Amino acid sequence: MGEVNRQGFLTKEGGSWKSWKKRFFVLRGGDLMYSKKPEGGSLGIISLKGAGKIEPVEYKKKEFCFSLQTPERVWYMCCSSEEDRKNWVEALAKERNRVNAPPKAIPVGGAVAPPKPIGLEDFDLLKVIGKGSFGKVFQVRKKDNGQIYAMKVLNKKAIIKRGEVQHTLTEKNILKNLVHPFLVNLYFTFQTQDKLCFVMDFVNGGELFSHLQKEKKFPEPRTKFYVAQITLGLEYLHNMGIIYRDLKPENLLLTDDGHICMTDFGISKEGLTCEDDRTSTFCGTPEYLAPEILQGVPYGKAIDWWSLGTLMYEMLAGLPPFYSKDVQLMYKKILTTELKMPEGASPEARSMLAGLLERDPTKRLQDPKIIKAHAWFKTILWDKMIAKEIPPPYVPPVKSKEDSGMVAAEFLEQKVEMSPTFSNTLLSDNQQALFKDFDTAKSDGAP
Repeated sequence: MGEVNRQGFLTKEGGSWKSWKKRFFVLRGGDLMYSKKPEGGSLGIISLKGAGKIEPVEYKKKEFCFSLQTPERVWYMCCSSEEDRKNWVEALAKERNRVNAPPKAIPVGGAVAPPKPIGLEDFDLLKVIGKGSFGKVFQVRKKDNGQIYAMKVLNKKAIIKRGEVQHTLTEKNILKNLVHPFLVNLYFTFQTQDKLCFVMDFVNGGELFSHLQKEKKFPEPRTKFYVAQITLGLEYLHNMGIIYRDLKPENLLLTDDGHICMTDFGISKEGLTCEDDRTSTFCGTPEYLAPEILQGVPYGKAIDWWSLGTLMYEMLAGLPPFYSKDVQLMYKKILTTELKMPEGASPEARSMLAGLLERDPTKRLQDPKIIKAHAWFKTILWDKMIAKEIPPPYVPPVKSKEDSGMVAAEFLEQKVEMSPTFSNTLLSDNQQALFKDFDTAKSDGAP
C-alpha cells in the first residue's frame, strides 16, 4: 500500500524482439507496475530498490524517451510529450530516493528499534467534513510532511452492535488493493482501544448528489463524461472480482479538477472472479436495486450495470426511473413498470438506457467492451479518459486541493475533536480480537 505517485500510459521497449508496447504504468510503494490496460491484469513490476540513473535519453529515433537503470537491466520508455517525460523522470527519481534512503534507526540497548506504528498522534485534526451512524470523517494533516487526507473514524462498539464487523474488514481489504484513477486511495489504517481509522484521499469537489440536487439534472455531454469514468471504475472492480453494490450519487465525489472518484466500499463483495460466481445478500440503496436482488435470487456483477443505468437516468431526468416515496411501491415499479425514457434524451442515450435497464440480467448490457463500444460513447477516447486527459465539463469552485468550501456547513461547524473514550466504550479481549488484522501501515517510508 502507499500513495499513487504517478500513473498513465508509456511505450515500453521489451520482449525477445525488443518490440515497443504501450502499457499502463502505476508508480506506487516503490514499484513501477504495468499492465496492458488500466482495468487490471498485471504484466510486471519494476522494483526501484537499488535503482540507479533515471534520465532523459535519445534512443532509437524514438521521441520523449527516458532510461531507468535497475540491478537487472536498463529499461527504456517513451512518453507522449516533453512535459510528460519531465514529470515521469521527476516522480521516479523521487520515489527511487525514498526507497533507497538509509533507514532511520533508533538505537535501543545496542539494537535497532522497529518502526513506530502510525497512529492518531501522527495527524493534526483540521475540520469535521462528514458524519455517519458509526463515526465522523475529518480533514487531517500528516505532521511529518504536511500532506492533507480524509480520516474516517469509526466506533468499534457500534460496528459490533450492528453486525458490521465483516463489512468493515472487507472494505479495508478491498481499498488496500485498489489502484485506479477513478477510485479513492487508502493510505493507512490503524486503531485505538475503541476506534478504527481509515486514512484516505481528501476529495474536495463535493458529492455528485449535492451537484445534482442543485442543478436538478445534467446536460447529456456532462452525464456521458461521468458515466464513462464510472464505467472504467466498474470494469476495474469487476476484473478484480469485486461487486460494488452501492453505486449512487452520494458515493461519487468530484475531485478538485472535476473527475469522478468512487468511494464507500462498505457493502462491496469480493472474491467473485468467475463469470458465473454469484452472491445473494439483500443490500444496497432502494432506488438503485436491480430486479434480481428484489426477487431474492443469486446475482452477479450485472447488478452494478443496472445501478449505472439508474444513475445515468437520474442525471438526465432529475429522478431515478422508478422512484417513489413509498419504498414498496418503488420495488414493484422496478420489477414491473415500463421504462419511460427521459425527455430530450438522444436516440443513442435511450439505447444505452434500454440496455442497462434490461430486467433480465442475462440480456442486460454488462460487457464493458460492448458498453464502451456503444454508439453513445462514440466520441469518447478511452485512453485519454483513463489518463484524465479529457477536460471535465465542470470544475468545482475550490481554490486548492485543501479547500473545504464544498463541504456542508453543518459538518464544518462541528467541534473538531474525537469522541471521548469511556469505560463503557472499551471492548473485551474477544471483541478486540475481531480487529486484530486491521492495521496495515507503518510510519516509516509512508507518504
